[in-house]
Amino acid sequence: MAKAIQEYSLPELMTRIEEIFNANPDPIKGFEAIVQYDIHGEAEGTYQHYFHDGALTIKEGVDATPNVSMALTYDNFKKFLLGKQSGTMALLTGKVKAKGDISTGMKIESILRKYKIKEPL
Repeated sequence: MAKAIQEYSLPELMTRIEEIFNANPDPIKGFEAIVQYDIHGEAEGTYQHYFHDGALTIKEGVDATPNVSMALTYDNFKKFLLGKQSGTMALLTGKVKAKGDISTGMKIESILRKYKIKEPL
């Protein structure tokens, strides 16, 4: 049964994101990147999202050098996921700090819009 985003632990949410993306891989076909999220706040962890061959694999920790890494609170991560927070505005207002290829980070926002992730997940 689907749950509200607030009910997910950070590891559960990462697993759910992987399931959603791989159930409908069309929006990520041709996107090849490693995106790292450094999450802090009410939940903390570092996760790398590997986009390769039209699939997403999410791993906890740092296994490879990412194309872009983004540091943000868990609350802002959830807002970003649901399309309630603009990546551009988050960068401009300091709600997210990005290192590396910013255009790769911005591509994630356009990919998320294609998934139209809504609650419950």
